[in-house]
Amino acid sequence: MNSKSIFLILFAGMLLLSGCEKKMQDKESVPPPNTMTEMPEQKKIDVQKKEINKTSGITEETSKTVDEKIPDVKQQRMIIKIGTMNLEVDKYEDAEYKLNEAVKKYGGYVSNAASNQNAAGKKYGSITLKVPADKFDALTADATAIGKVMSQNIQASDITEEYVDLEARLKTQKELEQRLIKLLNEKASRLAEVIEVEEKLASVRQKIESIEGRMKLLKSQSDLSTLTVSVYEPSLLDTSSGGGFFYELGQAVKKGLKGFTNVLAASITVIIAIIPILIFVVFVIWVIRKIFFKKAKV
Repeated sequence: MNSKSIFLILFAGMLLLSGCEKKMQDKESVPPPNTMTEMPEQKKIDVQKKEINKTSGITEETSKTVDEKIPDVKQQRMIIKIGTMNLEVDKYEDAEYKLNEAVKKYGGYVSNAASNQNAAGKKYGSITLKVPADKFDALTADATAIGKVMSQNIQASDITEEYVDLEARLKTQKELEQRLIKLLNEKASRLAEVIEVEEKLASVRQKIESIEGRMKLLKSQSDLSTLTVSVYEPSLLDTSSGGGFFYELGQAVKKGLKGFTNVLAASITVIIAIIPILIFVVFVIWVIRKIFFKKAKV
């Protein structure tokens, strides 16, 4: 075999090797098929969660438990409900007892109660009931069944936005408090710096206490709704004095008898005062007549 043939064989081998190498490089450069894009949306999420759990050492069972414990991020509405009601009943004591039983049934309590009696002997009063917010409507329904509802007014105020705003302000103030404490412990060295930081810290803590107090008040008001029931026994005919028709009639008779007694007493007093004068006048007339008749006889 001559040198020319050997040269051609070597050249062909080099071309073959370079072709195979290029093919291998092309094969390696081709990206694997994107299975994520071909999956449905929910399946993508499940795959991603499994990958995250795998890398963080969380098992599928643990992940399921954690998901169940995560609360709904949606803010629950906070509503303050306040109601008033005027109730006409046959007996005040019976109505008061039923209202007490109703509020106990729904896990509430009586916060205030006051009663009185009018001129006709009829009782009236006011009872303030506190009940969990979700039981307010049920309590109102029970109260309306106790007597005749003469008037009713219910107001509801949404305080969710205010409460969320207070939460954000509280978080900011607490972060500021921590920064000031850190500054006081690490960087404040001179007395003037210490006093200045402590003054700012006191101001921040005062704001925190004020915000927390307001939040507690709003929370208590939204957790417990208030119903104030004005209860009264009806009179036969309402009058300006609060008594019934027959009561007013009796009072008029009493006043008339009292007036008559006063007039009679005054008359008797006048008569008694006039009697001595009348006796004196009669005596003078009798003396004059005696003297006149004596002269006439002479």
